[in-house]
Amino acid sequence: MSVLFPKAPSSASKINVASGQLPPYVTALQAPTKKSPWRAIRGVEYNQYVTAILPDELYHLIWEKVEANITHIECVKVIMKLEDVLKGDFFTEYIKRGNILMLSEGEAGVDNVYSLKEGVLRLELSKDSYERAGLQGKPIPSGGSKHVKLRYLIEINLRLPSMLHGKKGFDRLVWAAKHVLNQSLNWLFLDLNANTIDISTQNTMPLRAHHPTIHTLKPSTRTLTNTLTPSTLPTIPDGVSLLSVEAHEPLRDILEYIDMLSLASPRLQATDQTHPFLSRYEVPDLSDGVDPNVSNRLGQSVKIVTWTGLIPSRWILELLCAIIRYSRTENFAVLPKQQQQWLAISVSSHKTQAVNRVDGYTILLQPARNTEQPRSFHPNRLTPTTSANMDVDMQEGSQGTPYQGRSEDVNMTPAPVPEQIQQTLESAPSGTGFQCYLCAEYIDSLT
Repeated sequence: MSVLFPKAPSSASKINVASGQLPPYVTALQAPTKKSPWRAIRGVEYNQYVTAILPDELYHLIWEKVEANITHIECVKVIMKLEDVLKGDFFTEYIKRGNILMLSEGEAGVDNVYSLKEGVLRLELSKDSYERAGLQGKPIPSGGSKHVKLRYLIEINLRLPSMLHGKKGFDRLVWAAKHVLNQSLNWLFLDLNANTIDISTQNTMPLRAHHPTIHTLKPSTRTLTNTLTPSTLPTIPDGVSLLSVEAHEPLRDILEYIDMLSLASPRLQATDQTHPFLSRYEVPDLSDGVDPNVSNRLGQSVKIVTWTGLIPSRWILELLCAIIRYSRTENFAVLPKQQQQWLAISVSSHKTQAVNRVDGYTILLQPARNTEQPRSFHPNRLTPTTSANMDVDMQEGSQGTPYQGRSEDVNMTPAPVPEQIQQTLESAPSGTGFQCYLCAEYIDSLT
């Protein structure tokens, strides 16, 4: 007998989760390319928000040196047509010779959106614009019916020798920019050349004709006092191959807690007295003996540092490597022993495509774990877990950051794990500073 209301298909939203140990030595220029969290960082180039969250004591210990060792970049908002990108000194200096990032305004899947990375021009067009432009492309998913082709993608490498005025293929692109894709748009522009990273001091003649507005990437810092911290936050095990539904609940709670921190939510403070009718959220996995209903309970101060703009992946690599480096060179022994040390980096990307996109990721750094008493999320699991990558199907959105979706009901399926990885916990590093990580990558989030 068929049911009256058949079960709806699961959402396409997913979370890829990985955990493990960080390498003994790493730099931004020589960071790994195929392992998490480095692969997740390199896979997202157009980043909008980067938030670093850490205890106040750790902030005062390492943050001054971290900020001194990351590049200070400037992005520019300009008003241009696509035709302006393809001609004059701008085309010669920034595309043929230089290395820039550009992203136009518009909503992916709805408007015509243009982007430029490593000399490759990417045009996401509606069906009408694509047919009128006369350029060769391919249909892409639009989030609607998969049998109806509504969106098309055109990718052109402008650094090829054939991309010059007078060549047939390039002249066809210029014609489409003049007669079809001829709207004036706001663009975000970022010069990635190391010797010209400071736009305010270089000769910006190609940009001056396009009404540039320079935005220096400066952090905004907030302090959340008396913050309750889950006891499992700095002690998540190396392996996240969780087999039961109950096992992955604490992991979801930790990711939700980090999102609440990025919002500086007062619900995380020990002194919060919000009526449960308005909010029923409680900090998960509090230490033994801490009553969530007692108003005079003690918490720790947490620093929330946020950058906003067009942020390249290599800058995030610099930030992560600097944090790992100075966490290991500074003496953690001077920090309060009753408070565990941890640091979270939450990243949200600019939306450049309608579906199959990475909307952001969260990286949680942790100190070396105690290998004598391996911890597991589920109290019934007595054996150490192993390193794995998982896909988490998100069926319903839950509370999170304003630019990332989360799930209420998730379905985790562990990936196959080689046998030699099972010895990871036995060979855990004994050094100080951050030695382990947890990385959650959000794909097609609900917002």
